[in-house]
Amino acid sequence: MERIKDWKSYQHTLNRRKRKNPNISKPLFIFIFLVMLTVISIGGIKLFSYLKNYYTKSVLNKQQAFLGTGIRPIKFINSKTNNKIETLSASLRANGIKGSGKKYFNGHNFSIESLQKYFQSYPPKFNTIKNGHYLQKIGKYTIIYTLNPAVQNEAKKVLKANNVPFGAVAAVNPETGAVLGFYSYASNKSKKYEISDLTAYRPGSLAKIVTASAAIESKGFYPGFNVCYNGGLYGTNKNYWIQNINTGNNRISFRLAFAKSCDIAFGKIAGFYVGHTLLQKYFDKYYFNRKIPFILNLQNSTAKIPSKFYNLELTGAGFKNARVTPLLAALMSAAVINGGKLLDPYIIKEVIDSNGNIIYQHKGVKILDYPITPSTAAILKKLMISTVTQGIGRYDFYNNYNQYMLQGVTTGGKTGTISGNHPTGLYQWFTGFGETRNRKIAVSALVVEKPVWRIEGGGVSEKVIYSYFFNNNNENNNGTIKLAKK
Repeated sequence: MERIKDWKSYQHTLNRRKRKNPNISKPLFIFIFLVMLTVISIGGIKLFSYLKNYYTKSVLNKQQAFLGTGIRPIKFINSKTNNKIETLSASLRANGIKGSGKKYFNGHNFSIESLQKYFQSYPPKFNTIKNGHYLQKIGKYTIIYTLNPAVQNEAKKVLKANNVPFGAVAAVNPETGAVLGFYSYASNKSKKYEISDLTAYRPGSLAKIVTASAAIESKGFYPGFNVCYNGGLYGTNKNYWIQNINTGNNRISFRLAFAKSCDIAFGKIAGFYVGHTLLQKYFDKYYFNRKIPFILNLQNSTAKIPSKFYNLELTGAGFKNARVTPLLAALMSAAVINGGKLLDPYIIKEVIDSNGNIIYQHKGVKILDYPITPSTAAILKKLMISTVTQGIGRYDFYNNYNQYMLQGVTTGGKTGTISGNHPTGLYQWFTGFGETRNRKIAVSALVVEKPVWRIEGGGVSEKVIYSYFFNNNNENNNGTIKLAKK
């Protein structure tokens, strides 16, 4: 019994010593390791952020330098005491605006040149609404814009409500070229200059509008024309793309290929039917690679069609070699519902001086080009309607109960999806139209997702079109604004 007692005493003594001298080396090592890992991670994140901001800043500086060039001249008519048409050199300041240089507008002298220079430094502000029109006070003059309040407000509302990383909306009147909506948004305000209606971005499958136009007008394509292919609707497997257009176990009509945005079908159409020269011609007719005369600094949309067969196919399907601005994308849809006319866009309706005199008023409709004939436009319109009724756009224009959400309004469009780097993300495009017997609107919307977002370009466009037809209390934007004399 004594031996057992000694053994218990020994164990008790041993446990007491362990409590007095705990082994702290392992927890201490883990703590030190976690601290070092945290320090390294924070340092790495800060370094990455610094390099990213440095690179982004350099890119934006180059972009802003580019966007600061070239604006269309417009002549202004002086007051009744001087009926001459003049273009006057103006200084570089406006009343109430601080900065270097003199005033933009001095005394009774006012020119569009001075307004152009002003907009280069200070983008137009669409904040004040009077009698159903947006207006802006610059010095002694009031600028009346063509924007439709229902359209502009809905564009702001939907992009902000969904807090999209980047978004842009442009809308035009297909009959006149008046800009009805013009808004861009970035959820991170420090990156707001990475998105703009004035900048050209990768179009994705919007390029299929041009390919379809060339195929219809020059190669006799019609909605029921069938294209054979192997593989799936999407993807860029070269082995399938270079097969003859009559080769393949699958078949799709031209209408559904457009509505569902079948990549391989349009690649084959571009390569085997349209060809390099004709595709370049139609991009140029849609005013790619040409300067659109616009008072704001609108970047050129570009398209360079390669001669190599597979790259030609990829370009015709929307994967390479093209850039488009949201404004031109809207003008392309406008051409589809106005008989094939690409209109000269304008955003200034009138300019009024401090005495209430109209010193400038936009008059008439100017046509930039006729990219397609009326008959081609009619066929293309059917294809674009199919995008909404049978294609990818259906998800944006029909609710969960399979009910069309714009009763009484005919809608159509084209989707586009592609990745891009400036800004970085997945570009989700939609350009389309809405029309009734008396009214029309053409819209384009771009949402840059990082990653997939709650709303895409089609959803934004549907809401803007709905607002134009059903929430618009300022339907008549054609009247002259009367401002009280001071």
